Formats: sequence, C-alpha cells, structure tokens
Amino acid sequence: MKTQIFKIIIFLLVALSATSCLKEDIVATPGVASVKFYMKNAQSQDSLVAAPVKGKSVKIVVDTDADMCAVWPGGTRVIMKKKVSTDGGKTFADSIDMFNHPVLTNSDMYSDYGLVGAKGLKTTLSNEGWYCTYTYTKSGEFDLTIVATNHGYNTNEFKQNVVPMGKVVVK
Repeated sequence: MKTQIFKIIIFLLVALSATSCLKEDIVATPGVASVKFYMKNAQSQDSLVAAPVKGKSVKIVVDTDADMCAVWPGGTRVIMKKKVSTDGGKTFADSIDMFNHPVLTNSDMYSDYGLVGAKGLKTTLSNEGWYCTYTYTKSGEFDLTIVATNHGYNTNEFKQNVVPMGKVVVK
C-alpha cells in the first residue's frame, strides 16, 4: 500500500513539473494593436497628433503584447557612392556589394532589412507601450513597419511578426 501511494505521488510530481515546463515552451505570435504619434506641445507635454511634422521630434508609441519591439519608420535611406560627383550624384553609380545590393551608409526602411547599414529603432517599454523618438527630415509619405517579437525563455524558439502599418504622412 505504501509503495503504491509513493508511486502515485512520484507520478503526480513528474506530471505537474512537465506541464509547468510546457507552458513556458509555448510561444505565441505577438500582435500589434495600434501605433500613436506624440509631439511636445507649448507646455512641453506629450500631445497626441494625427501626423508628424518634418524637422520636429515625434514619439512613436506601439501598443503590442510582444516581449520586444522594433520600429522601422522609413524616413532615411542613404546609399554610399563610389565617388563623389560634382553634379549631385548623377554620373557616378552607387556602390554595390557582391550580391548586387546597394551599400548603405544608413537606412531605417524595412525593405532594406539584412543589408549593411540598415537597422530599426530600439524601443523602451513604458506604461503606454513600447516607444521611441524619431525626427523625419523631409515631408512626404513613408512606410512604417513594426517588428514585434515574442521569445521562449531558455529556448531558441521565438515568434516574430512583421506588421506593415501603412503610410505615414509627414507634413
């Protein structure tokens, strides 16, 4: 009788420890609920805006359930030139790598992901969500992309979700 109770207790302990470990191994794909833009008002407080203004710092806040988040605002793409030309870059070609991709000085466009010089903005977690600050240097429409990532702790499994948020109109 004692050995049966002992075996049942051991079996229950093993079963409970296995189920608690499995919960940590299940990694869900993160979602992005919304993106909001804030700019400083006259009282130096964050004010919600519909569209950023060129030359002024904008705070991009991402509402997501992800463990990590990166923002690709798409406002900068500078291609390295082989030589500096006197006519504004029309006569000399862009520098290209061995795979025929342009060599970038810097870029924050997600379409350049994987190329040297391309990177998204690092974000910080606050009570509103993940945020970063950015300054658009020119007016126009830019592709905003959010990369949300959940990862399993103590494993190499992670789920990444690339969410194109559409065009951002900068005044």
